[in-house]
Amino acid sequence: MSTTQSIIDFLLDQLADCGAVTARKMFGEYCLYYDGRPVGLVCDNQLFLKNTVQGRGLLEEVVEAAPYPRARPHLLLTADQWDDRHNLCQLVRVTADALSLVEAPGPVKVRTARAKPGGTAQGAAASVATLPNLGPKSRQMLEAAGIRTLAQLKKLGSVGAYAKVKRCSGSASLNLLWALEGALTGLPWQVVAREHRTSLLLALEQHEQGADRRPAP
Repeated sequence: MSTTQSIIDFLLDQLADCGAVTARKMFGEYCLYYDGRPVGLVCDNQLFLKNTVQGRGLLEEVVEAAPYPRARPHLLLTADQWDDRHNLCQLVRVTADALSLVEAPGPVKVRTARAKPGGTAQGAAASVATLPNLGPKSRQMLEAAGIRTLAQLKKLGSVGAYAKVKRCSGSASLNLLWALEGALTGLPWQVVAREHRTSLLLALEQHEQGADRRPAP
């Protein structure tokens, strides 16, 4: 699946504070530039930044993946990291600065990206930490809401889980809803946001209306 223009527009808007970020289409995908220097790729609606020691140092959790077959591992950014404009800009700038020093860091294997739903730990006891799309911030909010296992997430569904997190943490954005649905379906959260946004928002509205009608315990 090629990257869509709407995803590029969203990414460039998130990086607007950087001032010197552009994207150029290449074979259906995009190369991301900072001040004319290539710093990463956007493939299948996912952002892959070039792998630098300095960039990894800014991440709470490093996720590596190849943007295309036989490519070197890049830093794959989660929904949390797209959502934080300030940190995203800082990460792009630091990556560009590191590349200007012509530093070639060695690969660091942290965990396999694009994991299937449930990760490597299958079964009801699997932790939400094994699921794709969810960064540290999302997992912390889920844990604070009492959602710690794949079984709990499946029982609630993405909409129910998001609503529960929202009640516990008012700071949860809709990116968490896209990420939860992607974690359960195996789709990148950006694809969920583009193709399933309307149906999820309608389901969320119905869920909240139902919650309002339920008698207080």
